[in-house]
Amino acid sequence: MNKLIKIFPKLFLVFIIIGLLNIWGIGSKTLAEPINNNQRTEQIVKSIESDTAKLLEGMPQQEQDCLKAQKYCKMGEAIFPFYRATNHLFWSDFAQDSRLNQFGNPKTKTWLSGDLHIDNFGSYANDKGEVIFDLNDFDESMVADYQYDLWRLATSIILASNQGNLLSPSEQEQVIEELSESYLNTLASYQGNDDETKIYFTQKNTSNPVKKLLEKAQKQTQEELLNEWTTVENNQRKFDLSNSKLGSPCDLQDTIKAQINAYSQPIIQTLNYDKTFFTIKDIARRLNAGLGSLGTPRYYVLIEGKTSNLDDDLLLDIKRQYKPIPYQFLGLQDQQNYDQNFDNDAQRHAVAYRALIKKANDYLGWIQIVDDNVTNGDLSGYYSVQEISAKEKSLKTEKLTSKDDWITMAKLWGQILATDHARADQDFSEKYVPYSLEKQVTQLTDGKHKQFLELVKTIAFDYAAQVQVDYDSFVKELKPQNCSSSDCSQGC
Repeated sequence: MNKLIKIFPKLFLVFIIIGLLNIWGIGSKTLAEPINNNQRTEQIVKSIESDTAKLLEGMPQQEQDCLKAQKYCKMGEAIFPFYRATNHLFWSDFAQDSRLNQFGNPKTKTWLSGDLHIDNFGSYANDKGEVIFDLNDFDESMVADYQYDLWRLATSIILASNQGNLLSPSEQEQVIEELSESYLNTLASYQGNDDETKIYFTQKNTSNPVKKLLEKAQKQTQEELLNEWTTVENNQRKFDLSNSKLGSPCDLQDTIKAQINAYSQPIIQTLNYDKTFFTIKDIARRLNAGLGSLGTPRYYVLIEGKTSNLDDDLLLDIKRQYKPIPYQFLGLQDQQNYDQNFDNDAQRHAVAYRALIKKANDYLGWIQIVDDNVTNGDLSGYYSVQEISAKEKSLKTEKLTSKDDWITMAKLWGQILATDHARADQDFSEKYVPYSLEKQVTQLTDGKHKQFLELVKTIAFDYAAQVQVDYDSFVKELKPQNCSSSDCSQGC
């Protein structure tokens, strides 16, 4: 009895703490009802400000202030851009969600997009020159439970279709059911075979509206891409700095040249390219790119390509990489695995890209930039390198004019996601994922598809309501009064 008396105050304190965490919207919870109180508003403001500050760290203060205002203006335009730019809120809310255990276990982890929404699918060319439709953003990729990607994607369907009242709530339910069923059925179809390592999505195995998008992307040429970003003077191609999206690389030009030279050597040897292939013709800083990543240091590099012909020059995209957002919210074991497996975050980006995408681009890699002159900000860090594809094109939601269009897309999104997730398990490398995702998920969901679909719908609708509350708080607390598209670059 004396022991119980001593333990009781401690137990009482634990219950009080758990209760407070639930009231504040923190910790392992389910968002059955939108949290709309002062604590949540404070959390939203603090989280957005902190995430933005990390991204802009090292830049001159005036440029930071300008970029932050631009980002907040874009986020304030509508709820879907806000959702795209607040991936850190999603992970904060769901990283320890107990509902993951219903259809997940320690062996249902695989490589994720880490920031999945309907705008993070698109067309581009693979290493064989084929135009594919697939995931196209790997900045936040990490190994974690498969359900995170599905939940975030499903929520994005509701938020995107709410804009313009493209779907009714009952139609949204149908679309999310089709997404989830397609995902589960596709995973099940890969059990006991290796078809996921062979399948990718082109004009041959897609239907409209994606098939039409791929047909248009196929017609886009390298010359058109080059003309968008460069100009020719005295028979020499160089970046067009009159383009408001480009600026001078300042004092980093020589550093980038040296790093690209080192990065290119193994590619030249592997592909048996001529040593002039990666000859650098010009370098420019990429400005005003992205939404959640707006302000991330980024450069474009113009290289010679296969011949001296001006119209087959290539463009490389060099982008600073950070710890993926999921890293800070997942468990200690996941963080330790990440730290042991990767020397830097740009290396992780390249590995994730190759894990998730069949026939990933040959020029995928990474470099390190050391900025010795921090007068205009410290741009040191690890940067991903990839080719800018002339075949890039995204599907606009306003093109989805009927419920049937959305259902067609939902089925395809489910197929693509399941294929990429399954391809990225032990089929890619047992170093990162030492088991079969499709086997685990199929066993966990066998005879329980209805329950699985209900869970995804519940999470998507509940969280869409929460995002609406958070968006309203953001507009009230952080959106600038006056928005403009001024150039934030401070020059050299």
